[in-house]
Amino acid sequence: MTRSDSDYLHKVIERVAAKHGIALSNDDPVLMVHTLNEILLEDNARAHQLLLNDFRSVLEESIGRLESANTRTGALPSPDNKNILANRQFLQRFIESADQEINTRLIEKISAISALCKYARQAAIINLMAATVFMSAILVALVVF
Repeated sequence: MTRSDSDYLHKVIERVAAKHGIALSNDDPVLMVHTLNEILLEDNARAHQLLLNDFRSVLEESIGRLESANTRTGALPSPDNKNILANRQFLQRFIESADQEINTRLIEKISAISALCKYARQAAIINLMAATVFMSAILVALVVF
């Protein structure tokens, strides 16, 4: 262990003692876990750096291919304001027609569900009346016999 590692561990021990009121020794298992965490973080940082370098090289290669493709095919024409306006108007009309179609179908489905609820309510009322008549018949039968 180098002098800076020893100083760092000493600072960790002091910080734990100040914050938690527990004194740690140099061979305490908690410090071993701390050291393992540091090692894992360093390995993780190296792995991330390698991934970042790979990504950077792939990105630079892709940019290079895009630039070479642009130079071979010539500059792409920039859209003029008429095309942009036409595209916006087309999208606006499409959105409005889609919204209208959705609303129409939604109203149809709500109407169908409303009709089903009406029939279910009527059936429930008829069942309730039938149950009432049946219970009345049982009471009459019990009183008479």
